[in-house]
Amino acid sequence: MVNEEKVYLMTQIALDETKRCKKELSREGYYKSHYIRSHVMGVICNVTVSYFLLAFLVILYHADFIFLNIVVLDYARHGLVFFGIYMVLLVVSVFFSYFHFQKRYRQVRSKLAGYHEHLKKLEEYYIKSKEETEDDTIIGA
Repeated sequence: MVNEEKVYLMTQIALDETKRCKKELSREGYYKSHYIRSHVMGVICNVTVSYFLLAFLVILYHADFIFLNIVVLDYARHGLVFFGIYMVLLVVSVFFSYFHFQKRYRQVRSKLAGYHEHLKKLEEYYIKSKEETEDDTIIGA
């Protein structure tokens, strides 16, 4: 006999796994700290690569000035400015990305709450039906 509640639960779970929560289910396996840390590390790598590429382009743009004044340039001051801007940019981007990915993690967890609720109901249904079959075999013996 077909149980409509079981079919409904299985249909909802299948829809969640294939359409509604497909991306979120792939992100679910992380602890909160690991999820945030891995994404913040990605932001650090992206900011670093972007900043150094942009600095390289600026150096290429001003190459004629640099080559003409190579002896008189104050490299210590330029180096401090270069790394100072980099550190400020890095700290700001890490600060905002930490809170952004913390918020995204909470959104993923709240979106998956219904999926987990359906799984628990289905599990309870199977436990209940297993207990009923065990009771029937004990009585029939």
